[in-house]
Amino acid sequence: MAMATVSAAGGDIAATFLQQIGDDPFTATPERTAQVAGVTKLIADFIAGTRKSLDIAIYDLRLDDEAAAAVTSALRERARNGVVIRFIYDATTEPVGNGIAEIPPAHLEADSKAPGTETFVNAFADIAQIKAVTGYRVLMHSKYLVRDADSDDAAVFLGSANYTNDSWGLQESNLLQIRSRPLAALFTDNFAGLFATGRVPADQTNRDLDAVNVSGVPVKVGFAPKQSPAIVKEIVGAIACARQRLLVASGVVSSGPILAALSEAIDRGMRLGGLYDGPQMDLVRRQWQAAHVGADKINTWDKVADHLVRKNSLAYNHNRPQQPHNFMHNKLVVTDDVVVTGSFNLSNHAMGNAEDVLVIYDAGLASAYANYLEELEVRYSHAVHLRR
Repeated sequence: MAMATVSAAGGDIAATFLQQIGDDPFTATPERTAQVAGVTKLIADFIAGTRKSLDIAIYDLRLDDEAAAAVTSALRERARNGVVIRFIYDATTEPVGNGIAEIPPAHLEADSKAPGTETFVNAFADIAQIKAVTGYRVLMHSKYLVRDADSDDAAVFLGSANYTNDSWGLQESNLLQIRSRPLAALFTDNFAGLFATGRVPADQTNRDLDAVNVSGVPVKVGFAPKQSPAIVKEIVGAIACARQRLLVASGVVSSGPILAALSEAIDRGMRLGGLYDGPQMDLVRRQWQAAHVGADKINTWDKVADHLVRKNSLAYNHNRPQQPHNFMHNKLVVTDDVVVTGSFNLSNHAMGNAEDVLVIYDAGLASAYANYLEELEVRYSHAVHLRR
């Protein structure tokens, strides 16, 4: 299955599904190049549609070759036409004094990335306002663009994919393009707070997720860390309410409440399916054991893992940061008529990061996501016996 796009809300919501193209991540193929080009066109076209303002929040931005050229060209063309462009990016893992990528305190249960984002982003310093975002043991982990937030043509481009060639050609991810002025306003508010301070906030609140309506489709949106308790509550609630289907896909599944909810769903007879990234969860499990995390949590993970398919990606190697990165990179919960997606892994660590989460209530879209995950299950089911 190659890159595919489905729509909902009369076309105001478009979801694009990505997967690793080719079994060998070290060997380039024309099909992989075509998928990278397809994602590049989606993003370049989104940028080209901007009239006044473009805000870009990105964890990892390191494009190469035609992808770099096309996105760069789109941004510079819009800047020449008066568009105000702002960037925020995660600066936690950028090179430090000796030129070696810093391994951040946040590395536990967190995405790893090669150095280069700072260099790529700052190449736009002549046309854009740029702010590095840091935090104590946390990441600026969002990946979204907001276009013309104060107009009726406002739109948001978001999802689980970072902006690298590997993300677009070697990783399972999903992307969403949503036309909605109220949704864009919420993302702009989130962006403005991070841009103003350059810091991931340390506080969490009890504030519920915000709700918008996109052409008849109810959507909730939340931003970690401030709304982390509400995000986890929504995910647990979606799992608890599942009656016909329940699938998850996350590189890391380590949140205690989410694991408990999945375990309970298994106990009540739900067929749990989905995927996780094997090397990432292997690392988490070893860290749990080293930290003497209770056996109950490890046993719960083992129970849940027996119902999921493992992707045996290449483990991140800090000594070889440029090797291919083919992680299973979705962050999804799909139930009967609900899709939970965004940048938020199903992990404890995600609660402290700057993250974005959408909860979309649409049966047709949920079915499309379920079909996507079920096809990935089939593809990677040969690795089930290697789970632990």
